[in-house]
Amino acid sequence: MPDTITVEIIRAALNAAAQRMRITLIKTAYNHIISESLDFGCAIFDPDVQMIAQGIGLPVFQGHLGFPIQATIADRGIEAFREGDVFIHNDPYTGNGNHLNDVAMTAPVFWQGRLAGFVAVKAHWTDVGGPVPSSMQVGSTDFRQEGLRFRSVRIVNRGELNEEVMRIIAGNIRTESGTLKDIQAMLAVCRAGDQFFREVLAKYGREAVLEATQVYMAQSEQRTRAALARIPAGVYRAVGHFDNDGISLDRPVRVEMAITVGDGGMTVDFAGSDAQVKGPFNCGDAITISACRMLIKCLTTPLDPVDEGCFRPLTVVIPPRSVLAAEEPAPTARYYVPINLLLDLGLRALAQAMPAAVPAGSYGDQIPTIAFGTHPHTGKLFIQGDLNAGGTGARPSFDGESAMIIFAGSTARNNPVEVVESRLPTIRIMRYALRRDSGGAGRYRGGLGIEREYHFLQPAFITFSLERKATPPWGLWGGKDGAVNGVDITSPDGALRQVRKATQHPIAAGEVVRIMTGGGGGYGPPSERAPDAVRRDVREGYVSREAAGRDYGVDAAEPE
Repeated sequence: MPDTITVEIIRAALNAAAQRMRITLIKTAYNHIISESLDFGCAIFDPDVQMIAQGIGLPVFQGHLGFPIQATIADRGIEAFREGDVFIHNDPYTGNGNHLNDVAMTAPVFWQGRLAGFVAVKAHWTDVGGPVPSSMQVGSTDFRQEGLRFRSVRIVNRGELNEEVMRIIAGNIRTESGTLKDIQAMLAVCRAGDQFFREVLAKYGREAVLEATQVYMAQSEQRTRAALARIPAGVYRAVGHFDNDGISLDRPVRVEMAITVGDGGMTVDFAGSDAQVKGPFNCGDAITISACRMLIKCLTTPLDPVDEGCFRPLTVVIPPRSVLAAEEPAPTARYYVPINLLLDLGLRALAQAMPAAVPAGSYGDQIPTIAFGTHPHTGKLFIQGDLNAGGTGARPSFDGESAMIIFAGSTARNNPVEVVESRLPTIRIMRYALRRDSGGAGRYRGGLGIEREYHFLQPAFITFSLERKATPPWGLWGGKDGAVNGVDITSPDGALRQVRKATQHPIAAGEVVRIMTGGGGGYGPPSERAPDAVRRDVREGYVSREAAGRDYGVDAAEPE
């Protein structure tokens, strides 16, 4: 058994290897949804598919990349993994849970002829086929309308790229999207991960490395159970709704959860949640479990490295064929909507048990905004995708954060204005600023959303969906709700239209699309906010003078 110091060195070395995988993808990816927005995750696993290291990636991918490996083993057997192989998998119902755009690649790592583990990467492909550029339409009713499904497909065979699989992919996607280049980048990550893992194995030996991982995973489990023991035992409940399923626009969709804490464990039960819906706002059980893993991690040991031991105290119960455990052929293009709500509701449920740790509600939806049209220089299709930041809920001792990507994707970033405009001369971003008065009033103010204006110089199309109207960003302990998300489209003649969900919505030359993201809820009664803090907010443009008087009873007029 390795000594304590060696265990920590091996742990650090494996996590460094996962981080090096991450850097490899950032440097080699073509599309800025990966290289700039960081919509991906990387991880390393032992032979039993226990996660032993993870690079910084989307938080909702916490412990997630093991599910595609387990699905491939269940589908094809462990013997299907041979040295030099790489598999791809994006099946929403077995091992993925996301939309078809999120494709996992897995490679086995062998040492001296024996399986030592796996390396895996999952990243968002800009296009996977289907009727709409980007594949992420709002109105799909069947997963087949959303692009190609890969279920445990061998894309590399003993070190040789499977050209037949690549021909199928190239023949069914929009090649202008750059997806083929991102596939090569992900293959490079698998090769790099194999090399980095082997470096650790060469230095310490296979048995010592795997014994060390068992030790530190047990330590992670122990620390997680100890943190759970500090939460008062009980059952904590929350209910919320997302606006609709994109088809039945007048019917909110229910997400209900009960969190049971006790005996060093946590059980999350989603009984009472709605059945899977007709539109693409479903998700598979794998990503629901991953979201619950993110929840337990941030509530217990948020500063410790992530490994499988962190999740052993967690049990997740999901009704089959529900919106959180959809089954074929339910579409999943907008899977993140119930996931974002789930995470916020989990915190809301535990606010009573952990009043000093839980924030108010957030803006709730990163609002992926996808514009596409004809590039004026090449005459080919362009696809421009952006994630949109918003306000997080105020905290027990601080204001909420402004212009942050929602929890599930909080390591992601927006696309810089310079990147968008340099690639697409048809779009100008005219305004990018904080949205005044969007944060909920309270003793501590909710964070502010943003305003982002796109001026289209020639005709194009845009796809997006907005959330958090049915369940606005809630305040806690007397705090007020934050503003909800919105989109305004203004024509050159000044005509204004507002749209909440749209697929391939036509944008005329000269029109301006303004994205307005919501703010976080406030914490505590607004009357308890220090008047000087309100006046400072007015001076800095966070709060208008009218809102200062209306919400806080503070006269913030400039002195004569």
